Amino acid sequence: MRHFLVILSLCFWIETWAQTPAVLKGVVVESTIKGKIEPIIGAVIHWQGSNHAVSTNASGVFEIKVEPNSNHLIVQALGFENDTILVKDINYLKVLMVSKRNLKDVVISYEKKTTEVSFIDPWKTTIMNEKELFKAACCNLSESFETNPSVDVAYSDALTGSKQIQMLGLAGQYTQMSQEQMPGIRGIATNFGLNYTPGTWVNSIQVSKGLGSVVNGFESVSGQINVELHKPTSKDKLYWNGYASQGGRFETNLVLAQQPSKMFSHALFLHGSNTVLRMDQNKDEYLDNPLGTQANILYRMFIDNKTGLVFHASVQYVNDKKTGGQFAFKESMQDTSNNTVYGTQIASERLNGFMKLGYVFPKNKYKSIGLQVSGTQQKFDNFFGNNLYNANQQSAYANLIYQDIIGNPNHRLRAGFSQQSDWVDEKLFNKQAYHFIRNEQVSGAFAEYTYSYKALFTMVAGTRMDYHNWFGWKFVPRLHLRYAPISSTVFRAVAGKGWRTANLISENMGSLASSRIWNFSNANTPKTAYGFVPEEAWNFGLNLNHEFKLNYRPGSFGVDYYYTLFTKQVVVDRDFNPQQVLFYALNGNSTSRSLQVQLDYQPIRRFDVRFAYRWFDVKTQYQDALRAVPLIAQNRWFVNLSYTIKSKWNFDFTTNWVGQKRLPITQSNPIYLQRKDFSSDYWLMNAQVSKTFKNRLDIYLGMENLLNFQQPNAILDGQNPFGNYFDASMIWGPIFGRMVYAGFRFKM
Repeated sequence: MRHFLVILSLCFWIETWAQTPAVLKGVVVESTIKGKIEPIIGAVIHWQGSNHAVSTNASGVFEIKVEPNSNHLIVQALGFENDTILVKDINYLKVLMVSKRNLKDVVISYEKKTTEVSFIDPWKTTIMNEKELFKAACCNLSESFETNPSVDVAYSDALTGSKQIQMLGLAGQYTQMSQEQMPGIRGIATNFGLNYTPGTWVNSIQVSKGLGSVVNGFESVSGQINVELHKPTSKDKLYWNGYASQGGRFETNLVLAQQPSKMFSHALFLHGSNTVLRMDQNKDEYLDNPLGTQANILYRMFIDNKTGLVFHASVQYVNDKKTGGQFAFKESMQDTSNNTVYGTQIASERLNGFMKLGYVFPKNKYKSIGLQVSGTQQKFDNFFGNNLYNANQQSAYANLIYQDIIGNPNHRLRAGFSQQSDWVDEKLFNKQAYHFIRNEQVSGAFAEYTYSYKALFTMVAGTRMDYHNWFGWKFVPRLHLRYAPISSTVFRAVAGKGWRTANLISENMGSLASSRIWNFSNANTPKTAYGFVPEEAWNFGLNLNHEFKLNYRPGSFGVDYYYTLFTKQVVVDRDFNPQQVLFYALNGNSTSRSLQVQLDYQPIRRFDVRFAYRWFDVKTQYQDALRAVPLIAQNRWFVNLSYTIKSKWNFDFTTNWVGQKRLPITQSNPIYLQRKDFSSDYWLMNAQVSKTFKNRLDIYLGMENLLNFQQPNAILDGQNPFGNYFDASMIWGPIFGRMVYAGFRFKM
């Protein structure tokens, strides 16, 4: 609360300082055809009879010294009528310009990039639009990052087909996932929730490294990924996609959008997928990919009364079931007392909905208030051989946000209140029975002050105080700085804190595909999550982005470095004993260092080259030593080539070199069941060719894993799945070999 009062005091001091009588400040704006107020950049302002002039910045704001011999201010802007204003006092001046509307013959064209980095935002945000997602199969969200070097996607085990993301060398649970700036995949759905958003539903993805805004919550540690779905107001009233792969996977997606009136629009999203082909390319007698079906439906509606009031709402239902295990296993063998054939099942059901209500004050376009509300129910009915895991989670979320300027648009304030409620019931049978029940209530207040100096400098200082019904008060400070000495170069820095409650079973579900016994050191401690307090971490980051032209062709260069320090963490130890998974509180250091260098260049028109190198150093203090976290490659190289010819043929090629990864220690196993300390490095290459017909129909053909690399001996002691040494969770490379796929996209 003390920090909150300091920020408010600072805001009031700045407002008083901004009204100094020696300088006249103001903003120059226009009213667009749709009635929105937009700033005018580069407008020229001078006093009548004076040669001294100033111009407006990127926010339309100007400052000009008061001229004692003149009280008439002249404002000029290209494409607008000149305006002469009689200035009677030195209050903040707002100038609304009148357009000449004589520029109809001027056409300004811009070739939009498939991936762009915002130079305006104080936090580094990579925006992947729909064309970027079209470069790969992108059947669901977990497959949408194949052409983005900032996000890694890996399988959690060799049997279930579940994928999890990594950012800054940290597991996906430390990345805040949101949809339309609302809570997305979280809680017990973290490991499997990426499959719940079909790729063709996605309009764009915003990837931000490091800490996000305090307005969006307290859980972000390594970054934030926000997914924007197609809007009902888009030009495509029908969007149909079909896909089939060599692996026996078939799916279709249909988006139907309508806008019956200027105020109301709605859309229906349908998805169905089925994997029916049993394949065992590596001849280990286990299915390479699980069989299964998914039915997914989403309805959303938009209401905009054109006077400042906006309402959005959506509801989604998902039913997903996957069955894997030994090649001979069938669903009829679900009686887990049968210890002759090993099988797995991931059966999930999800229902969620959200609504957003916002109001922009007509007389002050910088002032608004918004309410976000969402609710989710997630169920799991899973088994992994004799290991059973059933879970149920209900979540409710509300966020009230008020936004305004302080004196002028250079000083902005966002503040509000939030409520996050989670009811979680988990049952785990793993040679011993566990039953965990949690009722978490987190109430919070936040404030975020933004200061902008022209287009040169931006500072965002935010803080939030949250009260947890079990763990008490939690303080989250965050600071973002942006400095752009020239329009083509921007430096950013971030520092702050995040915290979260670990969902230990669901986040480590891949270890259930083994004979390991789960051991919680403080399982019976009341009013804790599995016996532990929330995890807390500090994150510090620096990044540079520079745009250039070489041989008249555009390019960009970026480098970023992030350091994450955990002060509280639940250590997941698979080294101490290869027949166990130990969970205990951190007692020592746990850090992550991440470095990325990226170069984008267009050597010839319509030919884009993206190159990146990443280095990770992720270490945790285990019971006996400080070690590198397993299954994370320290070095990675990435290259993406994309070429489009005039006849609208598109060629895309992506290659990844993945360095060695430390493997969990198996030295106490019998010699023939021991593994090396490190995995092999490998290359992973994907390619796709597509053709667009009349901007309505796309047909694409692609191949994944061109070199047909497969992790050898992916399953430890696979011949004895009910023995003490069976382990299908030590996955460091691809399980499925070379795979061909094809599909189409149709719009109208």
